[in-house]
This record gives sequence, C-alpha cells and structure tokens, in this order.
Amino acid sequence: MKIGIKYCGGCNPRYDRSHEVDKLKKRFPQHTFTYEIENTVCDICLLVCGCMTACAEETGIAARKFKKLCTPQQFATFTKELAEAPPETADTKKRIRLGDTATMERTFTEEDIQQFAKLTGDYGKLHTDAAFAAKYGFGRPVVHGILTGSLLSSLMGTTLPGAGTILMDENLTFTAPVYAGDTITASIILVHMEEKKRWYIGEFKGTCKKSDGTLAVEGTIHQLMMKTLFTYYEDNQ
Repeated sequence: MKIGIKYCGGCNPRYDRSHEVDKLKKRFPQHTFTYEIENTVCDICLLVCGCMTACAEETGIAARKFKKLCTPQQFATFTKELAEAPPETADTKKRIRLGDTATMERTFTEEDIQQFAKLTGDYGKLHTDAAFAAKYGFGRPVVHGILTGSLLSSLMGTTLPGAGTILMDENLTFTAPVYAGDTITASIILVHMEEKKRWYIGEFKGTCKKSDGTLAVEGTIHQLMMKTLFTYYEDNQ
C-alpha cells in the first residue's frame, strides 16, 4: 500500500508529529510511505495535524481515501486499524491496455422510444408519429439517434473502462435508421491512451450495428480514467 503524508502548517503543534509518523513507518515497513503526494496517486493519504483545528486539506491530492490524524491517540487507533487490515492480495485497480474491446446487445421497443421522448422532451414526429414517418420515407417511427448512440456510453460506463470512468466528449455519425424491434450490437475498442498526472484519457472507437450488419452509428469517444481506479499497461507488462 502506498501511504502519503501531508502535514499541516505546524502553527500550533501540541505533540511531536514527526515522531508519530516515524513510529508508523517503523511499524509497517511493508507499506510505502511518501511525501511526494502531488506527483503520485496514493492508496491513502494521512493528513497529519498538530492540533484539533485540523487545517490540513485534501486539496490537490490524488488518493483513494484520506485520514486526518490530530492526536497521538488517533495515531494509535489508526495503527491498530492498519495492523488488523487484511493483507493486500492484488491490485484493486482495473488494468486496461490498447486493443481492449467490449460489446453489448439491446433490442429497442416502441416503449423505449416513448419513454426517451418523455424523458428528453423530444417528441419529434419522425420518432413518435407513425403516419408522419411513413409519409416522409421511413415507414415507421425511428429510434432517436442519441438513444442508439447511448449504448456506447452505457458500455464504457459499465464494462470498458468500467465503473468510475467519465465521458469527456464524443463525435458520432448516424449512418442508418434504427426501428423498434431492431437488435443493436454496440462495440468499442481502446485505440489510444494519453497519460496525465492524475488520470488517463482514453480514445475509443465505437460502432452500433443492426443484426444484418448494417452500420447505424460510428464515432470516436474520449473517456477520463482516474489513476485511483485504473492502471494502464503495455502488452509486455
């Protein structure tokens, strides 16, 4: 476990903070303690305060969780918690690499169209008026393009990268209409990764195809992945 240390300003210390930290480091040599908290991601960051004012803040720190320690008694409690914690058996971060893919299927219904129209207020006649859609060449109401494209967002939020990812932008092209009863297969692939200080930005290519192979949606999506939740690795790692 990587444990970050951040001290308060030390304007009114009531005990020897450094001594308590040194005790922790000696008690748990199996863990990595670091003061370089602005340039790394910690499993836990200890906000070490000299008094109960507890002025050390979480701002600017990337950590899975934080713990404020303001007295020797609190250090003793944390020491006990750390000692009783189960040993780490694996990295809990999700590992991702270029070329990773994911797919999902969804069959749209007329109810889906009506519910989406109700949710968004988009009651456009091509989506909700069968006679209008037939008159203007579609034969029947069309599933909202954004609803079809949302399968890509659903796939990324639940599977790849998965829980905790954040949509940054998407550029989608809608190439064929989708109707109630159509089964759509959504697919994504990670094609590029850019590493930042506290997160990765992944570029994904996505498609939505009908059961006969017709391409309905294609595009490029960028997702933000926090280093507290994800780790990127090369094929040889």
